[in-house]
Amino acid sequence: MKNQNERECLMQNVREAAFALIDIGLYLDSHPEDEQALDYYNKYQEINKEVRREYEKNFGPLTSNGVDTCAGWTWVCGPWPWEGGCD
Repeated sequence: MKNQNERECLMQNVREAAFALIDIGLYLDSHPEDEQALDYYNKYQEINKEVRREYEKNFGPLTSNGVDTCAGWTWVCGPWPWEGGCD
C-alpha cells in the first residue's frame, strides 16, 4: 500500500477541489451569466475528476459509485475515507 502521507495529500486535494466546486456553484446560483465564474467551475470540474481518479486508483473508491465490480463488490474491502484512514 502507498504511504500514509501520499494518501493524506491526495485526500486533501479531493477535499479542496470539492470545496471549490461547491463554493463557485453557490456563486453561480446568483450570478449565472458570469463567464469567468463558469470557466472557473469548468476548470475545477476537471480538477475534481482527476484528483478523485488518482485517489481511487491508488487507495480505492471514495464512494460506491467508484467501485470496479469486475473484482466483485470491493467497496467493503478497505478502510473508507471517513474511517480515519486519511486523517
